[in-house]
Amino acid sequence: MKTLLMLFIFITLNIFSFSAFSSEEQDVNPLRRQCCDDRDRICEIQRMQDSVSIDQMFAAAKPMILSTPIYVGGARYTLTKSDFNPVYTTRVIYDPCFMSEPRVINILVGYEVVFPVDGDYGQNLFFDINGRSNKSMSLTASCGTFSASDSGSKFIISQRKNTGGSCKNMQLKFTFPTNSAPASIDLTVTISEQL
Repeated sequence: MKTLLMLFIFITLNIFSFSAFSSEEQDVNPLRRQCCDDRDRICEIQRMQDSVSIDQMFAAAKPMILSTPIYVGGARYTLTKSDFNPVYTTRVIYDPCFMSEPRVINILVGYEVVFPVDGDYGQNLFFDINGRSNKSMSLTASCGTFSASDSGSKFIISQRKNTGGSCKNMQLKFTFPTNSAPASIDLTVTISEQL
């Protein structure tokens, strides 16, 4: 009697296991797979929408260099978002469940530009950088031994510095958190000298 009861339980369990296995096989959605963490559940595979092409990554690898120099004591230099080059960071996502190749996604994390400066002969210089954006960001400005930063949606950098003639190329770089790229950037740069 016990043997028949055990056989009945064994057959019943096998039938339930087979029906559960066949129902899982019917889920053909490529974005839904069985998880591999010893739990009986279905995992969602996220789509990455921030991916960019390899060509875009190579184009962004070096900062955009504007050919028009800013002259010490010259006119105010005006920059908009189109003057900046995008900066990306690379993220590798490994998929331990399916033993597939890792996915590489590139995420926009900033903008930068470099432009030549003419007229630094070792005199005292005044660096004035002002602007605004529709998103909060961090701005870093550097030229030779001059370096300054500001953050927020309005930027004001006003600093006096003697670079000893080292300010030959001004670099402006914006950084921001993932998925918070600005729609607009307006910036003015003036380098003047003490008279």
